Amino acid sequence: MELCKVSGIFETEELADLAAGRIRRSVKSIRRITVRPLGRSVPPARGRERFTMLPANLRMMNYATDVLYAEIDGSHIPENLKRLNAELTVICDSTSETRVSAIMQSLGAYHMQHKKR
Repeated sequence: MELCKVSGIFETEELADLAAGRIRRSVKSIRRITVRPLGRSVPPARGRERFTMLPANLRMMNYATDVLYAEIDGSHIPENLKRLNAELTVICDSTSETRVSAIMQSLGAYHMQHKKR
């Protein structure tokens, strides 16, 4: 039986894990499943400061400025910046390739690649 490798990128590691579990339960001819996080996570912003320079008086000719400091609140960082993409790779029999691909795509996989081994 010929083996094939199916891989795809998911928006989050949780979606890749969900797809891996669904493939493991519903496809019998799986040889190996690998979930690999991609990219780097955003470091926590707590304890850091941001500053804003504001003009103190617009009518002055020297444009004096003032600086405002405030601590960054980590809860205001958008959720999509906190996420890590993940790659799911499945090695299976060639007869199961379409089923594996369909499950991955149904859970949001993109940049799908199929290779015969």
